[in-house]
Amino acid sequence: MANRAILVITHGEFGIEIIKSAEMIMGPQNNLRALALRPGESVDALREKANEIVEENEKNGLETILLVDLLGGSPSNVSLSLLCKYDLHILTGINMPMLIELLTFYQTVEETKNLIETVQGTGASGIHHLNRSFLKK
Repeated sequence: MANRAILVITHGEFGIEIIKSAEMIMGPQNNLRALALRPGESVDALREKANEIVEENEKNGLETILLVDLLGGSPSNVSLSLLCKYDLHILTGINMPMLIELLTFYQTVEETKNLIETVQGTGASGIHHLNRSFLKK
């Protein structure tokens, strides 16, 4: 069994709310936390909070996987800055299929590389364009 923790960092309450939605589907989860960059909050304050969580995870023997909303945004930049200090895995573009897949397998898949590749593929394949022609199938 793998020892991992998931940290979701997003603009606004998106990360907090997507976790609530995932837990509505899958039930309460262990080692799953979220941070929100709120209007008026400094990036330095967000970095400090993220650093504390990742440091706590390391002390508890947990590998951290970070999910962020947007590559190049402040949450991803904060996450990237933590790579200088910690051995992390960061996935950008969080969506519900990605989070559900990660929560399903993050404690059982031994190789983190395989887990990340699967979750990344699920996130991308979870995006569909639906219109009236979909109803005719």
